[in-house]
Amino acid sequence: MTHLRFTDVGTASSKGRRGGSFLIKVDGLYGAAIVFQGILNQDVDGAPNCYARFNPADPAGKNGGLDFLRNGTSDENATFQPGGNGWEWHGVVSRTEQQAAKEGVDIDNLQQPAKDVLKDAQGRFPVFQPGRKFYVSTTSLAKDTRFPVTDQRRYWDATAVSYGAITPPLQRLGVSLGDFGLAIRNDDGNSEAFFYADAGAQEKVGEVSTHLFTKLFPRNDQENHPVTFIVFPRTNYNAVDTRDREMRARLFWLSQADNISELIDAMALGQSFDVFRGTPTASLNTQARQNILAALKKYGQWHFFQDRPYNVDVADKTPDYIKWIEWAKQRG
Repeated sequence: MTHLRFTDVGTASSKGRRGGSFLIKVDGLYGAAIVFQGILNQDVDGAPNCYARFNPADPAGKNGGLDFLRNGTSDENATFQPGGNGWEWHGVVSRTEQQAAKEGVDIDNLQQPAKDVLKDAQGRFPVFQPGRKFYVSTTSLAKDTRFPVTDQRRYWDATAVSYGAITPPLQRLGVSLGDFGLAIRNDDGNSEAFFYADAGAQEKVGEVSTHLFTKLFPRNDQENHPVTFIVFPRTNYNAVDTRDREMRARLFWLSQADNISELIDAMALGQSFDVFRGTPTASLNTQARQNILAALKKYGQWHFFQDRPYNVDVADKTPDYIKWIEWAKQRG
């Protein structure tokens, strides 16, 4: 029998919230996990139609893209000035005129009424995709390194794959690009596995790809609906089938702990572990707890047989418990 150890390891913000996301490290037999709650924010980087060609008539608009072009720079309030700018291109592949000529790539440097309106502080301009309608949008983790950096096919498409954006609060805890996790919507139990394919610089958590976001919130109504995360540092399995198998293994080994119920309760509460320890069981959100447990069982199969938060007579009748009894008898 193993015993999970819980440590409060930090706080972070999420969309529309200053602070309020409490990070808890969970140490068990098979590595560590980090759990926290937050409000989701969409990341559309890597999508072929993420950043549309700049339109001088609507410099602050999306102009047919999924995101505002200023979000592809180092300044979220960036403006585009004739003669160059003080910010840098981030999330958009960029090249100087000399680099573009050497590499044979097409940059947006001459088409504007005002010269150099898209030049950044390093003298770089955004690189066009074929067709000159959209710029090349990147993700921090490459999907296919056989393609050059200036090719959109190199990057993960935010509209087609469930990824998360790693940020400093998680990086400080050992989470890195390629590591995987599970996102669970508290109020209805909708869940989705994901991996970290992009990065951000803010002290926030909960930024995820459009694909993951719409899986959990198809109506774009996430503002007041927390999502619980469990992520596994230092996993970095790039193959989807390997990630799925490893997820099941990680959840299985967590489920063997004699205090697995504490993990589920703490995830449902969404506070620090110190606060959780002082919270009466009767005040916990029972529905959120059931939803989180159901998602963990779904991705970890039926291994959470030691959890006993409710009436024992009822729990003993569940198929999961019966399966465990049969398994235990076979093992002697």
